[in-house]
Amino acid sequence: MQIRPSITDPSATSGPEQTRARERATPTSSFRQALSGLKTDMQMVTVQRGDTLMGLTRRHLGEVASEFSNSQILEMARTVARENGIDDANRIKAGQAINMAPMTTMAALKLRQTAVARVQLDVSGASTSTPVLDKTLARAVSKGYVSPAEQAAVREKIITLAARHQFTPDDFAHMTLMESDGMNPRATNGSCHGIIQFCAGGNRGAASAGYANNPKEILNLSVLQQLDLVDRYFADTRLKDYGPAALDDLYLTVLTPAARSETRNNAPLNIAGRQAAMLYEGRDQGGVITRNSIVAGLKLNARERLNDFTSTVARLEASRP
Repeated sequence: MQIRPSITDPSATSGPEQTRARERATPTSSFRQALSGLKTDMQMVTVQRGDTLMGLTRRHLGEVASEFSNSQILEMARTVARENGIDDANRIKAGQAINMAPMTTMAALKLRQTAVARVQLDVSGASTSTPVLDKTLARAVSKGYVSPAEQAAVREKIITLAARHQFTPDDFAHMTLMESDGMNPRATNGSCHGIIQFCAGGNRGAASAGYANNPKEILNLSVLQQLDLVDRYFADTRLKDYGPAALDDLYLTVLTPAARSETRNNAPLNIAGRQAAMLYEGRDQGGVITRNSIVAGLKLNARERLNDFTSTVARLEASRP
């Protein structure tokens, strides 16, 4: 297992040591395509007397079942029926083997609801409340990552991208605080570069953004210019198809898009390489990364970086005559 060195920058120290897969996601046009790469033997259930397909679907969702309405669970059950060749979703028989994988792939992703991801965005940016993004930008200006003259334009562009690709601006800030110390356009580890760490290699982030032959050129672009590459990358990886995207889906789109097919919050994700310790369950880099651990790690990382920035600003202000 190759461990990448810490992200470095000639003018600044950036994020933790991480390895980035970032392979381009393959759009899923049907549930059968989505099933092709899954270990479906773990998704098989045997119908017991008294079971209903809707009940099995609810049981398979587990602790996240409360996130869905009855009509959404019914729609998932109908999808399972259709993909298993069951003519009537209301009629299943004891002893019948049913593959539940279709319910846990695109169906769950499209129906999944989170309060944060359903924030209505004002694309003008004037009245959108983005406390994490605003503090991240202020920190980026203080570190020289973003020029004061471009701060408002960067904010507006991120809000516009958020509306286009269906994520929240504050989640974007959480992601960049992990990837590039909060929008450092010169953040690099030698093979991955820029504010979301576009990686070199075929079918990877830099190629997706149009820099397959010269990925290091990304480091010569400003944050505003790199946001244009982010736009291309999110379009190529079909982030909008997972929208409204929660924080974990947004981060997985940057880290390993293929891992988005696993929708269970506590299930281990297939992510290659060693990542920042904060992203693992229990911060154990020998353990597993789950959707839950990603969200917890990103939020903890943001709190630590932004609280440190706030404390520094407060000390400077207190020292002024």
